[in-house]
Amino acid sequence: MEEIEGPLFLTLLVKRFWPGCPIPVDLLFMWLAVLLVMVFALTAAIRCRLKPAGAQNAFEMILDAVSDFTLKFIGKDGFRFLPLFFTLFLVILFSNLLGLIPGFKSPTANLNINAGMALVVAVFPQYVAIRHRGLPGYLKSFCGPPYWLAPLFIIIRVIEQLARPLSLTMRLFGNIMAKEILLGILVYLTTIFFFSNDIASRLLFPVPFLMRPLVILLGVLVSVIQALVFTSLAMIYVGEAIHEH
Repeated sequence: MEEIEGPLFLTLLVKRFWPGCPIPVDLLFMWLAVLLVMVFALTAAIRCRLKPAGAQNAFEMILDAVSDFTLKFIGKDGFRFLPLFFTLFLVILFSNLLGLIPGFKSPTANLNINAGMALVVAVFPQYVAIRHRGLPGYLKSFCGPPYWLAPLFIIIRVIEQLARPLSLTMRLFGNIMAKEILLGILVYLTTIFFFSNDIASRLLFPVPFLMRPLVILLGVLVSVIQALVFTSLAMIYVGEAIHEH
């Protein structure tokens, strides 16, 4: 499915200038997404004005939205983690949107990329909980209440913590891969219908061609929602680490 819409841009560059490159193409696209986020942030910051416009306006709108969600899920204590949440949202959003550009691929359609981010989101709240409650308080949270059911609660809590990175990984992977596959199928059908000798197939040629813009719009919506869901769950996990209730 990687090249069903045509050759990937970075694959062609690597084959041309760095034959035998050991770096997977999905990782290259992830680095590209991170680079685009950095360019976006620098563009917004270079010409910072009291009345925002252009990139600064978009940057501040996204920052305000992430700040509002942080306040809603964690409270004012969560603002110290805002750089993490904001960066996480932007990186996932740009990664998701890359696949909508012909010749590019969403790195979040790769399980390994998603698992790496999911592990950060799953492990960081454990660190926050230990720093906030201390190690004894952190271990105590696995035992109840009621504490007489501690053996059962320990099993449940361990399974819950282990399931978090798995659910984060599969949710993001499934939605973004579905978008990639759907776009690829439309390209495939357009090609088949266009080069077919059957008159009925020729008449069907405009159908997948006209559906592509609608699927792209749906892809943009899915990309934003999945970035927001992933970031919101990170906020919830950190909030649970800070507030015991």
